[in-house]
Amino acid sequence: MRRLALLAAAALALAGCGTPETPTQPSVRRETQIEWLGNQCYRFTSSIGTTILANPYVAKTGGRTLPAPLKGDAVLITAERPDFNNINAIDDQPSVLRGGVGMGVNNVTGIKILGVPNYRNPEMPASDGMNLFFTWTMDGIRFCFAGVPTRPLDAEQISQIGTVDVLLFNPEALSPEARSQVVAQLRPRLVIPTGSRGWTIGEVRSSQGPKFGFTREMLPQQTTTLLLNP
Repeated sequence: MRRLALLAAAALALAGCGTPETPTQPSVRRETQIEWLGNQCYRFTSSIGTTILANPYVAKTGGRTLPAPLKGDAVLITAERPDFNNINAIDDQPSVLRGGVGMGVNNVTGIKILGVPNYRNPEMPASDGMNLFFTWTMDGIRFCFAGVPTRPLDAEQISQIGTVDVLLFNPEALSPEARSQVVAQLRPRLVIPTGSRGWTIGEVRSSQGPKFGFTREMLPQQTTTLLLNP
């Protein structure tokens, strides 16, 4: 028994004499930044620097001037109108998702972006009456940028999009009942109204400026409205 105990002690001593373990590198904080650039234009930047721009506008249609240089990996255009589709404001050559090109799934620098069309008149789908709902996941957070919807989603659209964590949309074209219906359909934890400041849902929080950074762990448990301030 004593011999076995000595052998065990020797084995433990030798185990501590191996190559020292390499210190683990600290993990990158998975925080996404949302920045309001004026009008309906928003910039989403992931923790590794991937940038998605939504609805860049023509000068004098947004109340202020877009920053320059303005770059992005992807540009989302929810509808074809001058205050939404000014791709000439972008200084590099991003992937531009708009109209038919924006429908379905597109892979941009490893991020799958789904575009789901929502028509003013579903019985007569036309490009001038179409609004695209874009959804993607960044840093573990499921986003939906919905532009200016004119009607709630139907069952097929809800099935494609699923539930989201953060919903950005302009509610001005919807009745109060339809606004609440869109939120109930997508069940976001954070709602950012991109138009009228007169509509909120749940608890209301305000940012200190036009930029807000957060992680998935920071998302509220109940649906909350976040107002981004200039």
